[in-house]
Amino acid sequence: MHDQRHTEVNVLGYRIERLRKFDDRGAVAAQWYEVLAPESDALLGSFTHRAEAEREIIARELRALPRRSPAF
Repeated sequence: MHDQRHTEVNVLGYRIERLRKFDDRGAVAAQWYEVLAPESDALLGSFTHRAEAEREIIARELRALPRRSPAF
């Protein structure tokens, strides 16, 4: 078995990478997406689908925004 890592997209400085694990015959045995932090490349999470990884980045950025009003 061998692994393949490919940068899929950069979103707001975060990097989403697609990882694939291949079996001995060369068929894809598993696939998932990882979100890496800007600058530090720390692993922030692993996700089954790319859309989940993108949503996590957006949610993380929204949580980091300052709360400006009680209605927020």
